[in-house]
Amino acid sequence: MTTTEPAVIHADQSAAFLLEGYGFGRRRFEEHGTDAVRTRLMGRPVTLLRGLDAAAFFYADDRFTRVGAVPTSVVHSLQDEGSVQALDGGPHKERKALFLDALDHQSRATLASEFSRSWKRAWPTWQSTGPVSLLEGSARVLTEASLRWAGVSAPDADVDRRTREFRAMIDGAGSFGPRNWRGRMLRLRTERWARALIRDERLLTDAGAVSPLARVARHRDGDGLLDEATAAVELLNLLRPTVAISHFIAFAGLALHLNPDWRDRVAADDALLLPFCQEVRRAAPFFPAIAGRATEACRWGSVTFEPGDWVVLDLFATDRDPARWTDPDTFDPARFIGMEREAPIVPQGAGAMATGHRCPGEPATVDLLAVATRILARSQWTVPRQDLGVDLRRLPALPGSKGFLIQPTD
Repeated sequence: MTTTEPAVIHADQSAAFLLEGYGFGRRRFEEHGTDAVRTRLMGRPVTLLRGLDAAAFFYADDRFTRVGAVPTSVVHSLQDEGSVQALDGGPHKERKALFLDALDHQSRATLASEFSRSWKRAWPTWQSTGPVSLLEGSARVLTEASLRWAGVSAPDADVDRRTREFRAMIDGAGSFGPRNWRGRMLRLRTERWARALIRDERLLTDAGAVSPLARVARHRDGDGLLDEATAAVELLNLLRPTVAISHFIAFAGLALHLNPDWRDRVAADDALLLPFCQEVRRAAPFFPAIAGRATEACRWGSVTFEPGDWVVLDLFATDRDPARWTDPDTFDPARFIGMEREAPIVPQGAGAMATGHRCPGEPATVDLLAVATRILARSQWTVPRQDLGVDLRRLPALPGSKGFLIQPTD
């Protein structure tokens, strides 16, 4: 039985975190029988939280700000300064509306259609070129599809270039060394490209254009357009997270391979597709945690916070919380039958999507993962000999050492 009474670990845990990766928080929650641990990371006091109740508390009522809560290396790899995730209160809700509008139901359907089209184009190429990393191959497909969906015309060479850049940003976000430096360096090139797109779009006279690119270029915060640099960043915040879905797709492919009975069931029955996808999202190591700084004095169970306190919600541990999940390390899509769309998981945050910091791309993630999983379940492919282990010390984790190699055969 767990408690909210915080365990206190006095020694700085930075080295342990780097060595243990995703399992760092989970191990300490389990060892101390609590959902709250107070310790130090990078010399800084921090409170680690676990569980759906903790997630609801963390995401509610603007209790926590993202400003100053995430290492600069991560911020510059992903959201960047001035982006929607760096805002709070009214400004955040106003900017968030742009993303909800760009990712409405019809727009998501268009994106899914573009993704299916790009996948069908890529599959014969994968057949003829030998084994392909599902992580890298699906990232390229997602890049091509998201650019077309966004209203960006790009030849194959540009799609390849953007894929490398987006992948580097995603892969570098979990590193403090060369991977991170490479991602940040390539991001500078991507931002120049995005600023040119915004600039060119604003020169057009068609104010009725509704593509995501047009919506970003013409979005107004208050009385004026976003400045060009901020608009470019927000365009990337639509495109890059879409490409990040490649991680879920690769883990879905690995799950189909390791669970052939579920592959057969998913291939034969679309009603099992969403439960399978939600179990992939629960089980796959994706974004490990989210951090915030308390904006006010507040309390969660036995834990009290003062303004400025640093808090980390462990998403990985929450989705494996033994108080919520039976056999949390067992892959079992049956646990989601009957609650497909309202799955109590937090791989992309929690709380109200329209007003809080929960990822506005979560419904699109589920849509695209479902498209890819259906195709993979019904297609023929073999799995070459390879290391299929998942190193949870690496952030972000990979499915196998090479992103799960497959060889399409039909």
